[in-house]
Amino acid sequence: MKHKILFISKNYPPKLGGLETYSYNLIREFEKHHTVTKVVLTKSNIHLIWFVPFSFFLSFYLAWKNSIRHIHLCDALLSPVGLLLKLLLGAQVSVSIHGLDITYDNILYQLLIPRCAARLDRIVCVSRATRDECRRRKIPSQKCDVIPNGIQPDQFYLTEPPEVLRRDLGKRIGQNLDHKNVLLTLGRLVTRKGVAWFVDCVMPRLAGNYLYLVAGEGPEFERIRETVFKRNIENQVLLLGRVSDDTCKLLMNASDIFIMPNQTVANDMEGFGIVIIEAGSCGLPVVASNLQGIKDAVIHEKTGYLVDEGDADGFVDRIQSMNLDREDIRRSVTTMFNWEKIYLDYQSVIFDAENQNIEVPC
Repeated sequence: MKHKILFISKNYPPKLGGLETYSYNLIREFEKHHTVTKVVLTKSNIHLIWFVPFSFFLSFYLAWKNSIRHIHLCDALLSPVGLLLKLLLGAQVSVSIHGLDITYDNILYQLLIPRCAARLDRIVCVSRATRDECRRRKIPSQKCDVIPNGIQPDQFYLTEPPEVLRRDLGKRIGQNLDHKNVLLTLGRLVTRKGVAWFVDCVMPRLAGNYLYLVAGEGPEFERIRETVFKRNIENQVLLLGRVSDDTCKLLMNASDIFIMPNQTVANDMEGFGIVIIEAGSCGLPVVASNLQGIKDAVIHEKTGYLVDEGDADGFVDRIQSMNLDREDIRRSVTTMFNWEKIYLDYQSVIFDAENQNIEVPC
């Protein structure tokens, strides 16, 4: 049955980021099968001050004019908009919750957003950890479904022979990668990512044939660089800064192990870890901290290994003994996290919302 559905997202291309990629792919999959209307913000978040009220009025008009009965919000911040539309239109409203959009540490935010989300029809949590945070905020468990983020199987995968990719990467970063084991971290450098800890506590214990590439920018960049110099491991750690999309793909296809050494930071959770499945779609195994949403992105002992947070011995052991097959990893990731499969899960949740009748006190 072909439905009409309206999507609202404050994160949408050409802006770059995980939420932008998520919104684009989710909406694109629904456009293949249903009549889709979208209200999206394609500019930076400084425009939120006008987008939030604008999205309400435009969505109300479009839903009323086109008799749209289903509305999906792409993150929890939009929950007040969704609740108003639900009450005024009688529409079935669902929302995806990613992590920080429900844990954001602000009193007014915590008073408003979880309460509004709890009164919507269905809640899609990107991981079990995100679902647990929703439950802590008294969002009914019966309304919560866990659906992970997805991947387009060939979005990052390069088909050139491994030796060609390796040679190209060496030229691009100005390094001789012969006889090197290349470790990679890719993403925004914030405290919860644990990169400074990994440089300080793990890299000095690995032999000189291990090269750690860190691609990304963020407030932890200088601290990481200072740690590299303090540990005197400039020949083992290379900070690449921000890289192009082409270089990002090359890094994921030509490296040996993806590293995600996250640490617990209050009110700043890793909702899922989409970069893990992006790397996995290239066959890149991961060694990651066993916490929060990361646990749902790694298939332990199949696409990588989960290590206790802060366990330097565990990281060293898993890195040195890595023996997972890249083709098996790619096959597992592209089967489990393929957007075509994720879409079917979303469809069953969103369009089944009208059959639910879970009341939540104001």
